[in-house]
Amino acid sequence: MTYEFRSHAPRDLISLAALIIAAILVLHIIFVWLNANPGNDIVSTDADWAGWLATWFVDLFTPANAKLRTFLNYGLAALFFLAIGGILRRVLRDV
Repeated sequence: MTYEFRSHAPRDLISLAALIIAAILVLHIIFVWLNANPGNDIVSTDADWAGWLATWFVDLFTPANAKLRTFLNYGLAALFFLAIGGILRRVLRDV
Protein backbone atom coordinates (compact mmCIF):
# COMPACT_ATOMS: atom_id res chain seq x y z
CA MET A 1 0.00 0.00 0.00
CA THR A 2 1.42 3.33 -1.01
CA TYR A 3 0.52 6.60 0.51
CA GLU A 4 0.68 9.75 -1.54
CA PHE A 5 1.10 12.90 0.50
CA ARG A 6 -0.65 15.91 -1.02
CA SER A 7 -0.37 19.20 0.75
CA HIS A 8 -3.44 21.40 0.76
CA ALA A 9 -1.53 24.33 2.25
CA PRO A 10 -1.18 26.47 -0.90
CA ARG A 11 -4.84 26.34 -1.83
CA ASP A 12 -5.93 26.80 1.78
CA LEU A 13 -3.64 29.82 2.07
CA ILE A 14 -5.13 31.37 -1.07
CA SER A 15 -8.65 30.75 0.22
CA LEU A 16 -7.76 32.29 3.57
CA ALA A 17 -6.23 35.36 1.90
CA ALA A 18 -9.33 35.86 -0.28
CA LEU A 19 -11.57 35.49 2.77
CA ILE A 20 -9.55 38.03 4.79
CA ILE A 21 -9.62 40.53 1.91
CA ALA A 22 -13.38 40.09 1.54
CA ALA A 23 -13.81 40.52 5.31
CA ILE A 24 -11.90 43.81 5.25
CA LEU A 25 -14.11 45.07 2.41
CA VAL A 26 -17.35 43.94 4.07
CA LEU A 27 -16.26 45.48 7.37
CA HIS A 28 -15.77 48.79 5.55
CA ILE A 29 -19.29 48.54 4.14
CA ILE A 30 -20.65 47.88 7.63
CA PHE A 31 -18.73 50.84 9.10
CA VAL A 32 -20.10 53.16 6.41
CA TRP A 33 -23.68 51.89 6.79
CA LEU A 34 -23.57 52.27 10.57
CA ASN A 35 -21.96 55.74 10.39
CA ALA A 36 -18.92 54.65 12.38
CA ASN A 37 -16.61 57.41 13.57
CA PRO A 38 -14.04 57.92 10.76
CA GLY A 39 -11.59 59.33 13.32
CA ASN A 40 -11.41 55.98 15.12
CA ASP A 41 -8.17 54.10 14.44
CA ILE A 42 -9.89 50.82 13.54
CA VAL A 43 -12.35 52.50 11.19
CA SER A 44 -9.71 54.66 9.47
CA THR A 45 -7.26 51.75 9.10
CA ASP A 46 -9.97 49.57 7.62
CA ALA A 47 -11.00 52.39 5.27
CA ASP A 48 -7.39 52.78 4.10
CA TRP A 49 -6.94 49.05 3.49
CA ALA A 50 -10.36 48.68 1.86
CA GLY A 51 -9.70 51.67 -0.39
CA TRP A 52 -6.44 50.14 -1.55
CA LEU A 53 -7.93 46.66 -2.05
CA ALA A 54 -10.91 48.02 -3.99
CA THR A 55 -8.86 50.40 -6.15
CA TRP A 56 -10.27 49.04 -9.43
CA PHE A 57 -13.85 49.20 -8.15
CA VAL A 58 -13.98 52.60 -6.42
CA ASP A 59 -16.40 54.84 -8.32
CA LEU A 60 -17.34 52.07 -10.72
CA PHE A 61 -20.92 52.87 -9.78
CA THR A 62 -21.72 56.44 -8.76
CA PRO A 63 -25.24 56.69 -7.30
CA ALA A 64 -25.93 59.85 -5.32
CA ASN A 65 -26.39 57.89 -2.06
CA ALA A 66 -22.95 57.36 -0.49
CA LYS A 67 -24.03 54.24 1.38
CA LEU A 68 -25.37 52.61 -1.77
CA ARG A 69 -22.22 53.61 -3.66
CA THR A 70 -20.06 52.00 -0.96
CA PHE A 71 -22.20 48.87 -0.93
CA LEU A 72 -22.04 48.43 -4.71
CA ASN A 73 -18.37 49.21 -5.27
CA TYR A 74 -16.84 47.55 -2.22
CA GLY A 75 -19.32 44.67 -2.34
CA LEU A 76 -18.37 43.97 -5.94
CA ALA A 77 -14.70 44.05 -4.97
CA ALA A 78 -15.36 41.53 -2.17
CA LEU A 79 -17.20 39.22 -4.59
CA PHE A 80 -14.35 39.56 -7.09
CA PHE A 81 -11.73 38.48 -4.55
CA LEU A 82 -13.88 35.58 -3.35
CA ALA A 83 -14.40 34.43 -6.95
CA ILE A 84 -10.68 34.66 -7.77
CA GLY A 85 -9.86 32.79 -4.56
CA GLY A 86 -12.37 30.05 -5.44
CA ILE A 87 -11.04 29.72 -8.98
CA LEU A 88 -7.43 29.48 -7.79
CA ARG A 89 -8.44 26.93 -5.15
CA ARG A 90 -10.02 24.74 -7.84
CA VAL A 91 -7.02 25.10 -10.13
CA LEU A 92 -4.65 24.11 -7.32
CA ARG A 93 -6.85 21.16 -6.39
CA ASP A 94 -5.93 19.49 -9.66
CA VAL A 95 -2.21 20.15 -9.30
